[in-house]
Amino acid sequence: MIGLLAGLWLCRFATAAAGDDPATTPTPTAPTAVDAPAPLPPPAEVAPAAPLAADDGLDPLGVGADPVAGDTSIGPSEFPGPSGPSLAGGGVSGTEDLRVRYYHTDDKLTDFEDRNILDYVEAVDRVDITGGNQRFTVSLSGDAVGLWGNRYILDGELHHERDLYTDISSPWDDALFQLEKVTAVLRSDVGVLTIGDSYAAFGRGIAVNLNKNTDIDIDTSLRGVSGVGHFGRVDVTVLTGVTNPQQIALENPNVGLHLGRQHAVTGAQANVFGLGPVNLGAHGVMYQFAREADPTQNALLAYDSAPDAAVAGATVEALGVGGIDWFLEGDYFDYMAADLPADNGYELYLSAAAYPGLLTVLVEAKRQENTEVLNTFATPDNYEIAAGPTLEYERVITEDSSAAVNSNDLSGGRARVDLRLGKGTDTLTPYISEAGFYDAEIGGLHFNASPEAISHTVAGVTWSHGEAHLLLNAGFRVDRRLPEGGTDYGADRLEHIDAALTVPIAGPVSVELAPAAQAFHWGVNPQQQSDYVDFSGTIAIKIGSPWAFIFYNDYSSNPLVRSTGNLGEDLYGAGEIQWKPTSSMTLKAFYGAYRAGIRCAGGQCRSLPGFNGARISATASF
Repeated sequence: MIGLLAGLWLCRFATAAAGDDPATTPTPTAPTAVDAPAPLPPPAEVAPAAPLAADDGLDPLGVGADPVAGDTSIGPSEFPGPSGPSLAGGGVSGTEDLRVRYYHTDDKLTDFEDRNILDYVEAVDRVDITGGNQRFTVSLSGDAVGLWGNRYILDGELHHERDLYTDISSPWDDALFQLEKVTAVLRSDVGVLTIGDSYAAFGRGIAVNLNKNTDIDIDTSLRGVSGVGHFGRVDVTVLTGVTNPQQIALENPNVGLHLGRQHAVTGAQANVFGLGPVNLGAHGVMYQFAREADPTQNALLAYDSAPDAAVAGATVEALGVGGIDWFLEGDYFDYMAADLPADNGYELYLSAAAYPGLLTVLVEAKRQENTEVLNTFATPDNYEIAAGPTLEYERVITEDSSAAVNSNDLSGGRARVDLRLGKGTDTLTPYISEAGFYDAEIGGLHFNASPEAISHTVAGVTWSHGEAHLLLNAGFRVDRRLPEGGTDYGADRLEHIDAALTVPIAGPVSVELAPAAQAFHWGVNPQQQSDYVDFSGTIAIKIGSPWAFIFYNDYSSNPLVRSTGNLGEDLYGAGEIQWKPTSSMTLKAFYGAYRAGIRCAGGQCRSLPGFNGARISATASF
């Protein structure tokens, strides 16, 4: 909180300094940077090849397969507060996350190419606070962002380099404060009532999936009222509100921030448990989409229109039937608005998991048609309002394969087998996974006008021995363009491998290695692209819990990458120091660059810009 308030005060000072009357400012012989901040489009503070978590590879549940854990709602009435002391007896807990980034840009002013006039500094501070007890809690989340070095005076004229925001109101030109999330939760023995911001997902997220996706810096909540009632074996969820996407980005640069469109979402879900081994569910959601952002941000105006779309669905979960855990979901989409590009759509999803002996076998299948139409008015604000299972290995999604992730006409499935050997801290688990899809859509994000038959084989192993751990994944993907009108467009081919290895050295010292590489070969496109190779690597030296020294490198010959390396045109390098002085505080200092690229998580893909410069961050809980 101190950082947030101090940041706002500094931004005010910086803005005042930048606002000097140009007429009374001495004319410099060279541009003079004015102390006030700015950003780019969104890169990610996700390091180029950060050490992988244990679940960053394929796992028995399928990484990226399910945007939601389980088939019930993601607590539309359970807005998660920050970590901290338990509120069992009443109290307050919170977290503060301060990021200060220096951006170096290759852009130069004409006649002053030897000076980095257009470099700038961005400071972002996020504070989350939760107070209350087991029965009643209130959660607040606020962001402040300020830009320095965002203006300069040349020949007596003040120049503004980039706009922090467009249609958002703020007393400062280069600073902004937003109270992003406000939530009050009342709990009783029969249910939970939430007023304010909450997250919501029904079933596997096919009908609605508004959540916090930190991997790609997306946080979209539903601002309104929701409730969950417990009636014996039946749980009933009802909700209504407007979408509330995060305005200020924590990981990515903030530039051109604008008011989001408020889409009204109203839904209900009922789940019946304990019918022998069977659980049943039914849900329905109605959408009223805003075509433009409302300057007044009056949430009631979002309801002042006819329904644009509705989704109705049902789920069946059968545990241990025939020795298999089954899950089935079906959803029907009805598009009533004339400006939506389809009249209706549907999606079917099936999963079956079995555990014979030492094996874990997971089989998934899906069929989707015109489901992405539901996201038509949400994607301009960089999020999706619903996203179901992708069945993809999302770590290697490319500009080409992202079209299949967001296809409106896709059928396919995936099967995976794991063999678990060993026990305790000494285990070896090899696996193999095979996915196949038929993508019949030829528009949208697709690079060519022909259907595709897709196959993707991935194999790997996880191994642990005491404090040593290995995660290894390797695969081969072919997107075969099916001939159209006698023309053969060939096939896109991708080979990829990634690993994460932790090796204890001596005492508290350990080393983590995380290399990853992929080679992509294009088929025939109307506008032909170039084949490319990507490589990234991380070396982390950890000294107990307090210290970590991390070195990153990144290389890409992909001409679609919209960034330039700091060690060469295609070569990037960086270093970072991390220090945990206490269990509740983490300090980081980073210098260098990483490349731009596409990143997918939980069925949502986002194009993230690169970064070149320095940053420091401090995260603390209380």
